Amino acid sequence: ADSASLTLLSSLVLESDHFNNADEEEARQCLFLVGSYRSNKEDYPEILNQFISEIDSVPSVRVTNISLGGIAKSGTNSMISDALRLPIRLIRNFSDVVHKKSAGNPLFVKIFVTSLVEDHYLTYSLEEQRWKWDIDNVRDITINENVAA
Repeated sequence: ADSASLTLLSSLVLESDHFNNADEEEARQCLFLVGSYRSNKEDYPEILNQFISEIDSVPSVRVTNISLGGIAKSGTNSMISDALRLPIRLIRNFSDVVHKKSAGNPLFVKIFVTSLVEDHYLTYSLEEQRWKWDIDNVRDITINENVAA
């Protein structure tokens, strides 16, 4: 979110008599806010830290931070195995390369695999009735730094 959006959210919570004068049970029923951000973005943490600190200072508001990392290599293997409907033993090398290029981020796994299909690095063989790829070509693809970061 941009700073204007965070300012608006802050004012809704901080300037509301309902939140400031509510008991804990009443306040919990009023607002449920979920936000997400990429922690490696340099311009966001200060704005977000200030916003979270302001909201957390209201006694009737509870703030919970959850940090998510990438999925394990085995998770990428399962994800790709399910998507391509192939056993893990057949896709392991392919999914290991995808995992490395996506840093285990499930969204980037999906985006990268979709781009492989669009660019014909990953193709469906009607003759063999399965997905095919050239692992060396996939390995040689350069990926945008923003995707894996």
